[in-house]
Amino acid sequence: MSEERLFSISELATMFDVSSRTIRYYEEVGMLTSETRDSLTKQRSYTTQERRRLKMILRGKNLGFSLQEIKEMIELYEANPEGEEEKKRIIQHADRKIQDINDQILQLEMLRDEIIAHKVRYLQKR
Repeated sequence: MSEERLFSISELATMFDVSSRTIRYYEEVGMLTSETRDSLTKQRSYTTQERRRLKMILRGKNLGFSLQEIKEMIELYEANPEGEEEKKRIIQHADRKIQDINDQILQLEMLRDEIIAHKVRYLQKR
């Protein structure tokens, strides 16, 4: 049986183009867990599972989910990736995010139309 690969905080930071501080923050808020700390250097080590968790966290952040939403979705998935209730809850998060995005699009379209109207009025006064 092969030993699981461990990653240092600097390896993960480089791999995902984030700061070590960001990774430490995710650990502080309970979203990541370091496996061990070297007794001499006190350096954090992360498992392949924690590397996957970080990837999901960063993907969720890029998609606009809050850390609390991301944490809940990861916990639901890890608790039972095939569970119907878990899938429903994750889909509910996605549906809320889609609605938020649709609302933002509508607001941006209204803002664009308002700016265009002001621009037209301004040009007509010249």
